[in-house]
Amino acid sequence: MIPRKEPTLFKSPTCNNRKLIEVLPPGSWKGHPAFITGGGPSLEGFDFSRLRGRRTIGINRSFEFYYPTINLSMDTRYLHFLLNGRYGKEAVNGEEALTRFKTMSSYKVWLVTYSNQLPDDIFIVPVYKNYISAIKDMSFDLGQGIAHGDNSGFAAFNLAVCLGANPIYLLGFDFIYSEKGKSHHHSGHPTPTDRPKLLSFKANFEKWAPEIKRRGIQVFNCSRISALKSFPYLDIDNVLTKVPNHG
Repeated sequence: MIPRKEPTLFKSPTCNNRKLIEVLPPGSWKGHPAFITGGGPSLEGFDFSRLRGRRTIGINRSFEFYYPTINLSMDTRYLHFLLNGRYGKEAVNGEEALTRFKTMSSYKVWLVTYSNQLPDDIFIVPVYKNYISAIKDMSFDLGQGIAHGDNSGFAAFNLAVCLGANPIYLLGFDFIYSEKGKSHHHSGHPTPTDRPKLLSFKANFEKWAPEIKRRGIQVFNCSRISALKSFPYLDIDNVLTKVPNHG
């Protein structure tokens, strides 16, 4: 049972959760397509049930809209907001966010950038090298952890690479505000993300795109409005028609 309030959650000097590598070893998605769902405004109105049966990594609040294979985060503020009921009923099926988090069948995964205590059912991935290095670096070995580029989206991307996914499809990786002035397809977070921060998130994807291509990993951006132009655009409707699920 995950407590609704746990004031010591972020003060413990230990993190004894099981490691993701125990259940998903490096390369376990080798050669299989994977879809990563971010929070960008281009996903407003998207039918997430279309991703069912595919290898997926959802970031932060993605679980409110569908159950990805992996739901990943790294921001302890986000977990604090969730456990204290600060997210509303935005899931497409109307379930309350915390209830969905408790009961979802996804792997709940946390990128551990510093020692802390997490709910027992969360799997952990260590940060690559250290917090500062992981802002600019990228890992190609899950056993050494993953980098984060200062955002959960890049961490999810790095995780997909380390799992061997190929191709990788990015959904909701927009890095812009919509015409409606929204940074997310949902209501966002209690701590807003401003435009300069979004652009800084984009920079690491641009930095590592040439190396990703050199390694033969295909990455496609499925957001027509995205400011990220380092990966070719593919329409998600065409992708889902042509890419089979894995049952």
